Amino acid sequence: MSELLDVRVIGAPEVADQAIARLRELLDLDRLHGPCPSRKSPGLARFYLTGRLRHTESPAPAGEVERLEREASRLRAALELLTACQHGQGLDCPACEPVPDLVRQALQGEVVRPA
Repeated sequence: MSELLDVRVIGAPEVADQAIARLRELLDLDRLHGPCPSRKSPGLARFYLTGRLRHTESPAPAGEVERLEREASRLRAALELLTACQHGQGLDCPACEPVPDLVRQALQGEVVRPA
C-alpha cells in the first residue's frame, strides 16, 4: 500500500491559500498543482496536492531523558554557585545584586523559555 495521499482543495482563493499553508505543515509534498479556477463554481480556486504525512517526533528514549536530567541538575548547581551570596543571606540578600527572575526560575527547576 502506498503512503501517498492525494488531496483536492476547493474554496475561495484566500481560504484555499490558508488551507494549503496548513497542509504543507502536515505533509511532505511530492506535488502541488494550482491554483486553478474552479470549472463548476466561478470565483473558487482549486489545488491538487500529493504527499506523505509527516511523522511526529517520537518521545526521547529513557537514556536520553536521564542524561538531560543530569545535565539540567549540573547546570542548576553551576547557577547556584554563580549566584551564591557571600554574606550568607541567600538569593534575597539586600547587599548583593538582585537575581533576575529567569535565573530564579531556573534554580527552582521550572521550565524556562525566554521570549
